[in-house]
Amino acid sequence: MLFGIIVNYGFGLNVPKQLALVQQDRERKQRTINEVVVTRLVLSLLLVLLMYVLTTLLGFFSEYSTILLFSAVLLLNDAVYPIFILQGFDRLSWISKSNAIAKILYLILVVLVVQGPDDAKWVNFILGSSGVAVNLVLLVFIYRYESIRFQWIELSNIFSRLLDNFQFFSSTIASYVLVNGGFILLSNFVTNTELGYYAVAQRISVLLRMIPVFITQSILQKATRLYEADRGAYRSYVKRSCFNGMLITLAVGVIVSVSAPWIIEFLTGNRVTLAIKLTRLLSFLPFMGMLNVPNMIKILVTDRKQILAQAIWITALVMLLLSTAGAYFYGSLGMALALMVSEVFNYWIHHYLIGKVEVRSNFTSK
Repeated sequence: MLFGIIVNYGFGLNVPKQLALVQQDRERKQRTINEVVVTRLVLSLLLVLLMYVLTTLLGFFSEYSTILLFSAVLLLNDAVYPIFILQGFDRLSWISKSNAIAKILYLILVVLVVQGPDDAKWVNFILGSSGVAVNLVLLVFIYRYESIRFQWIELSNIFSRLLDNFQFFSSTIASYVLVNGGFILLSNFVTNTELGYYAVAQRISVLLRMIPVFITQSILQKATRLYEADRGAYRSYVKRSCFNGMLITLAVGVIVSVSAPWIIEFLTGNRVTLAIKLTRLLSFLPFMGMLNVPNMIKILVTDRKQILAQAIWITALVMLLLSTAGAYFYGSLGMALALMVSEVFNYWIHHYLIGKVEVRSNFTSK
């Protein structure tokens, strides 16, 4: 997963906005798309080479080196995955259809190839190969549809892209810590049984936390164009969209909270009281996460990547401190409460840093 974050390098945060602004300019969108695709391909190939050196030449991870090498194709899949293009052009339905085709192809190949435990090494290889095949076809179709050509870029452009996007990349690393750091900390304070119950509840909450992400992705492109054309319309659109998002996530939280006993029974076979409590608490994380969506939209449309990196890293550090204290004194329930408080703090620190920069900017302009 960490290698996948490196390949993506935070391009999903700012490139869709860039493409939304140059959609009618063939040369600029061709250059932007080629720079990102080539940079991700170079990163993926370097990481594949690193995996080969570590496993084959240096002997690390010898017990599952074959699985790791066969899984390297997943990095190539990340490199050619064109969601950043389709987000920028408001064509997310294309990626939904291609994902469905890739999953069907994957299931067919798994049934045909995997016949026993010894064939387990092929599972990730098939998953990555299915994705690469479908995404390459989709990428070719996008190039033809947009009347652009694939061109290799100079090494200096790759370095320029990496340098320019470093703070967005840093933000994605901090987000990874924010989502997964608590679970690692909790393992030091509770039994494996309690950790397992928390893992079940966390798996549900991670799925639900994608709702604010999807809402941000769905409104970013229009918000970007409105910000350039009409600030009043931009504020109205973002406010209305986020209000609807909060209603949706609140309703989802209530539904999951009420149905938590049946969900836990379905997943674990028993109505475990602790797992039910954790699920009910964590089911409202998406609602609290929606608080920060207006801040995220403003940061992305104004390209204030320094604020994003600073705010998310501060939140991650605060989360680690709160999670350590919560897990030490109250176990998994303390961890869940720490995550809830961290979401509120995340909203506050983004809002505070944005306001601080805007006040300084207004003062300077006068």
